[in-house]
Amino acid sequence: MRFITPREKAIVVAILLAVNLVFILVFDALHSEVASIVLTVVQTAGWYLATRVFRGPGENVAALRPWWRMTNRPLLSGVFGVGYGLMAVVNIGFSIAGYGSASGTVSILAELLLAGLFLLSFSRLRALAPARA
Repeated sequence: MRFITPREKAIVVAILLAVNLVFILVFDALHSEVASIVLTVVQTAGWYLATRVFRGPGENVAALRPWWRMTNRPLLSGVFGVGYGLMAVVNIGFSIAGYGSASGTVSILAELLLAGLFLLSFSRLRALAPARA
């Protein structure tokens, strides 16, 4: 299943956000460090799964997307990469300030992973851009 149009993508994102909100409310009610870690893993996996099923204009719908390709355009990959990198830096700062926890560490690792994937995607897509033009 591939989602191509902005409408299809918006519906998928809305569903993912709704499911995410339910998970957040349920796991928050548990007040559990393990539940928070599970939530981070599920959110990270969900985000990566979304990058596998979304397609941009001109992208082959039938073919599998390369593992490193997170978006169809370099700029979007770069924006997400920098955004996740900044979130990781902020959370590292909170950890240093004494607000660290095991779930916080897992969140930082997930943010660094996503930042790395998006920045790799940015780099590779940018290198491919002259070939497509």
